[in-house]
Amino acid sequence: MVSMIPFGLLAGVVGGREVRITEIDESGFCFRTIEENISDSEALKVCFYDIKNGCYRELEIPEYDIQRFDMVDAELSGFYVKYKVTVKQKAYAEAVQRLLYQYNHYIHLKLEEDDSALAKSLTGYPGELDEVKRGSLEEQVGIWRRELTPDGLESAYNGKRIDLTDNCSQYGTGFEPGYKCQVPPESGVTELALEIDRPELYQEYLNSSLTEFSKKYAGKCIGICGNIILEHRVPDHLYIGNQFCHLLFPERKLLFEIIEKAAAEQVEITLVFSYIREYMLDYITELLDEINRWCEEKRQSVEIVVNDWGMASLVKKSRRNLIPSLGILLNKRRKDPRIPFKKGEQKWFERNSLNAGFYRNFLEREYGIQRFEWESCGYEQQIPPGKNSLHIPFYQTNTSQYCPLGAVCETGERGRQKLAKKCPGYCTEYALLYPEHLHMIGRYNSLFGIDMRILKEEEILKNYIQNGVDRVVIRAW
Repeated sequence: MVSMIPFGLLAGVVGGREVRITEIDESGFCFRTIEENISDSEALKVCFYDIKNGCYRELEIPEYDIQRFDMVDAELSGFYVKYKVTVKQKAYAEAVQRLLYQYNHYIHLKLEEDDSALAKSLTGYPGELDEVKRGSLEEQVGIWRRELTPDGLESAYNGKRIDLTDNCSQYGTGFEPGYKCQVPPESGVTELALEIDRPELYQEYLNSSLTEFSKKYAGKCIGICGNIILEHRVPDHLYIGNQFCHLLFPERKLLFEIIEKAAAEQVEITLVFSYIREYMLDYITELLDEINRWCEEKRQSVEIVVNDWGMASLVKKSRRNLIPSLGILLNKRRKDPRIPFKKGEQKWFERNSLNAGFYRNFLEREYGIQRFEWESCGYEQQIPPGKNSLHIPFYQTNTSQYCPLGAVCETGERGRQKLAKKCPGYCTEYALLYPEHLHMIGRYNSLFGIDMRILKEEEILKNYIQNGVDRVVIRAW
């Protein structure tokens, strides 16, 4: 019998209870369980994972013989009982042969080939394209832009532009140059927000009028995103801060300069915090108190994006002017530019924990969270009821509190990472480059993909807006 088959490839169900199969061949298998008395009248089912097609296949075993084994090691007898099942079923023998062949093939690939060749053999992933990389971030972004222009963008959108201000004529001065669409609360009209998430953007915003800054920001964007900003004139909302790096949030003096300018320009603000390290707690607590006092003086509230449960508790605690929103790091889902190559049913990616009503109720009850931050990430997502912000076109796949870019710049080795409490700003000059076909890049302490689908297919963004997204947040590069 073949032993040590990974439990993810093989499982048994006896009398409705899952058991661990330890050995298997074409004539039967052995399993262990805590049940001491199992008869041959129990319903028996074996689940085989089909590596080729990426799915499980269940096989009912109507007739079998079962025999209990006495444990050789008496000390283990108190933990489980071992049984041997003999099966005389042709379909079972064929299923075992298929499993062992596929698993043996996988082992040979794993031992003899690199990761790209392994992925190509199993999923059709174009591993040879992993060798095609660009020499700089500017060159890589240029490739992305050329994919969308001159023919790509216009043909993809059939000469149309998605205008978030389509309904603004009924709400005031949305089409007057230099003014934003005056969107009343609960109107259902989608808001436009811009992310100001790094030092150069903080300074650029402070040194420009809102209209001028919007035009400059549009120039930094890729594909249809710039058109959306220009059509909307100026944003309804500004996201200030970074969701992924704790060192990219503006310092106190700079933060309040930005807040005051935004208030003077009558643009709503959302302050964006990343995870909170232990050494930052006192500073963040004092800063939240100061922001809350500013809100009381101005008689207005400020949204706070939280990416840490401790931060959510701090925002809730006696700070009624701070309105929490669930950040990207807490709105967890699988995101990877290689997902289209994954075999098996992909519709399960569409939903995550926020699609469960009881979880949304918990967030509102415990933390006052009613808004959720989402990213367009290459596949359709089911947006739940409530307030939903969609960030386009970049999406985060990985974040490390121990900065990989800093490790490469300081030591030349990505693996020699350490917690950064201060940073010289390597990310202003450097980025980590990846194979061109993956449409991804490494910035500061994170990896990002770009969702080319939402830039090429007009209906994707429209469907999101029609199905629950009330704010589109554009992330420039």
